[in-house]
Amino acid sequence: MLTKNDFDQIRGIIREEVENEVQASRDSLDSTIREARVRIQTDVRDQADRIKNLEIRITGNHKELKKEIRQVADFLDKENLKTQKRVSRIEDHLDLPLMPSGSTS
Repeated sequence: MLTKNDFDQIRGIIREEVENEVQASRDSLDSTIREARVRIQTDVRDQADRIKNLEIRITGNHKELKKEIRQVADFLDKENLKTQKRVSRIEDHLDLPLMPSGSTS
């Protein structure tokens, strides 16, 4: 038959084994968490770099678009002036009366 002392020794051995297993699990979990944190930080840095590159590309494209829009507007202004001069010449040639300002017909 087992004595109280035997039970205490068994309890101590079990407690020691459980504590060892718990500590091993904690160490493993800590390691897994550290690895996951490193992966996440790397992914976040990569995404930040990609966003920065996109911002640079967008800013560069924005400047190019502004330049192109300015060029198109300048071209259309010149074409509009040419058309106005031609209409004036036609009106003068046909001796048409001047239309009041702001009138479209």
